[in-house]
Amino acid sequence: MSPLGGELTKPAVIHDLVSTALGEEAADLVVKGVRPVNVYLEKVEPPTCLAVRHGRIAALGPLKKAWIGPHTQVVEAGESYLLPGLIDAHTHLDSIFQLGAFTPYALAHGNTCAVTETAMMAGAWGKAGVDLFLKEAARQKMRLFFLAPPLTPPLPELETSADFSAKEFEELLTSPECLGIGETYWTAVTDHDPRVGRFFSLAQNLNKTQEGHAAGAKGDRLVAYAAAGVTSCHEAITGPEALERLRLGIAVQVREGFVRKEMDEVVPSLRDLPDTRQVMLVTDLAPLDGLAENGAMNPLLQKAVEMGVNPARAVAWCSLNPARYFGLRRLGGLAPGNWADFWLAGDLEKFKAQKVYLAGECVAENGIPLDPDTRVDYPESARRTMQCKRPEAADFSIKAQGPEVRARVSVIVSSTITKEAVHELCVENGLVKPDPKRDILKMGVFNRHVRDAAPALGFVQGWGIKSGALATTLLWDANNLLVLGASDREMALAAGRAHELGGGVVVAKGAEILAEHAMPIAGIISDRPLSRIVLEQKACEQALRSLGCGLIDPLLTVQTLSFTGLPFIRLTDKGLVDIKTGTRLEVLL
Repeated sequence: MSPLGGELTKPAVIHDLVSTALGEEAADLVVKGVRPVNVYLEKVEPPTCLAVRHGRIAALGPLKKAWIGPHTQVVEAGESYLLPGLIDAHTHLDSIFQLGAFTPYALAHGNTCAVTETAMMAGAWGKAGVDLFLKEAARQKMRLFFLAPPLTPPLPELETSADFSAKEFEELLTSPECLGIGETYWTAVTDHDPRVGRFFSLAQNLNKTQEGHAAGAKGDRLVAYAAAGVTSCHEAITGPEALERLRLGIAVQVREGFVRKEMDEVVPSLRDLPDTRQVMLVTDLAPLDGLAENGAMNPLLQKAVEMGVNPARAVAWCSLNPARYFGLRRLGGLAPGNWADFWLAGDLEKFKAQKVYLAGECVAENGIPLDPDTRVDYPESARRTMQCKRPEAADFSIKAQGPEVRARVSVIVSSTITKEAVHELCVENGLVKPDPKRDILKMGVFNRHVRDAAPALGFVQGWGIKSGALATTLLWDANNLLVLGASDREMALAAGRAHELGGGVVVAKGAEILAEHAMPIAGIISDRPLSRIVLEQKACEQALRSLGCGLIDPLLTVQTLSFTGLPFIRLTDKGLVDIKTGTRLEVLL
C-alpha cells in the first residue's frame, strides 16, 4: 500500500467521519471493550469502544447505537489493551530478505510502519535497484517510508560501489514517501564533503529530516554536526551520550537489534525525564531468528517495561514520537481522524499481539499474518549484477622477497570495530603466506562492478579459523565481493561459488562447500521465504564454528570488514584504508 494512504482525502470522507463520531451514521468497524493506551497523556484509559470509518478512527468512547449498522463488523475485545501501530524509525530493510518475506511477520506483531534506509541497495545496484526495491515496498500491506542514501559510497576516493548520481539522489529525496536523508557519517560533515552541503541544503528546503550517524562524535564535533542540521542519531551507546544529543536538539533513537543493543546503557538516563518526546526505540534491523514468533519491535517494548519505563511511555517511544519526528500527522496515536492502525494485546508486559489492524483491516491474528508471503518477482536483470570475473586462486597471490616480511593486519576488536597490528609473515617461493596458527588469514576484496579489476589484498586476525574460507557480497555499504581464508585455493572456491550464486555468503573447506546463503537479487537479497533464510544463516554460522570461529556474530562481523563508516582500518576494493586519516596504507612494510 502507499504509506500515505493512497488517494487524497475527499470531502465526503471528512463528512462521514464527523457523522459517525456524532452517532449519526454507522461505523465500518466497532471494537468493544478495549483499554486504550493513550500515548498523548502516557496513561491507560478505562474500557471503552473504538469506531472506525473509511480506514480511520472516527471515535473512541461509549458505544453509540447508530455505530452498529447492518454491515458493521463488531469485535469483542474482552478488555484487551488497544495500542497504536508501532513505527520503527530507523531500520535497514534493503538487504538479506525481500520485503515480502519480512514485513508480514513484523506486521503480525503490531509493527505497522517502518522507515528504512536504502544505502545497501544503492551501493549494490544503484538507482535501478532502489527503484525496484521501492516498487516491492508499494506492494506491501505495511506502511513503508524510506530515506535517500547520501553517501554512495561513503568515501568514493577509497572505495567503489554502483553508480548513484547526485541527480538520482535528488529525485529520490523529492518523493512523498521519502522522509529525509539517510544516515550521514559525521566525518563527512566535519570534513566538508561537497555532497553534504548540497544534499543537506536541499533537505532543509524541502523540510525533510537529516538522519545522523555520530558514532564517536562529541564536543565541538557534535555541535558542528548539529549545526549542519542533523535531526537524529541512533549511535548513542551511553546515557551521557544520549543526553548530550538531546541537549543539542538531536532526537535520540535508542538501538536494540541485530547490529548492537544499547537499551541497557541508555534507557536508565532517559526513563524518568520530564519530556521524552525526542526519544525513540529502533531496531536498526531486527534479528531474523525469532522474528516470526516475537516480532521486530515487541522485544524492545517488553525490555523497556522490564527496565521500569511506564508502559504507555514505552509505547509512545515506538509510535507517537517517531510519527511526530517525521511529521506523520495521522499516525502514531489513537486519536479521531488518525489512520486506524492499531493492535490488541492481553497485557503490557509481554506485548503479545492478539489482532492487528491496518487502516481498519485485520491483517493478523495471534501473531500469525493472514498473508504470510508477499514477495514479488524481480526481473532477470536483478540476478546479473555480479560483473567481476570469477575469482581464481592466482588472484590472491601477494608477492614479496626474502624469507619474511612485515605486514599490516586488520585485527577484529568487536563485530563492528577493527584496529591495526603489524606481524612478521613467512614468504615461500616469493609469495606471502597467511598464518592460521596465529589466527592470521588472507583477505581479498573485488570490485564487483568491473570485469577485470584485480582484488585488493590484505590480512585479518581474530577469526579463529585454522582452515577453510568465507566469502560474501553483503558488505556495508559498497557490497563488493570479499573473501577471507587460510589458503588461496579455499578462498577461490568460496568466492567462486558466491559469484556463481549471483551473490551471498559461502563457507568452504578443502574442496567442499560447507554452507551457503544465496542472495541472487542485486547480490544482497535472498529470494527465499523467511524460514529458509534463517536456516541458511544458521548453517553458515555453524559451518564457521566447525572451522574454529569463536566470534559472537561472524555474519555481522564480515559485513563490516570493508565498511569505511567505522574505525579504524578497512580493506576496500582499492586497498587498505586508514579511516581516521582517510588515506591508503601499504599492506607490506
